[in-house]
Amino acid sequence: MIDLDPASRALLESARVAHLATADQYSRPHAVPIVFVLWDGNLYFALDRKPKREDDWHMLRRVRNIETNGRVSIVVDHYEDDWSKLAWVLLEGVATIIETGAERDGAARALAGKYPQYAGTALDDRPVVRVVVERTVRWRASDVEV
Repeated sequence: MIDLDPASRALLESARVAHLATADQYSRPHAVPIVFVLWDGNLYFALDRKPKREDDWHMLRRVRNIETNGRVSIVVDHYEDDWSKLAWVLLEGVATIIETGAERDGAARALAGKYPQYAGTALDDRPVVRVVVERTVRWRASDVEV
């Protein structure tokens, strides 16, 4: 279960993009943007189809890293030119790839509910990744809610 203060939860629920960091067995870092949803006490993101690539999601570097070393970090931030409104939340946890079943289906529906681009069949046969968050760090430039 993700334990967050109200401002951090609001930032996570309203954010449209996050950045996922993984590392391989040699500790080489890899960071990519993701779309995500908070659902059923965890964070989920999809392994959707990539244009110009083979449709084998197993070949994605983030997948190979998660399969080798499930530890991940995810950063969600809020930026404005007025730096007094800057904020971010860092989530650290363990990622697991979910290929089938009720959990995968529920997370896929939650992602489609947040992102209309997933409407229809976009996630029908695609796995999702569950991140069980073990630690959160949050920062805001001021006490003003963003």
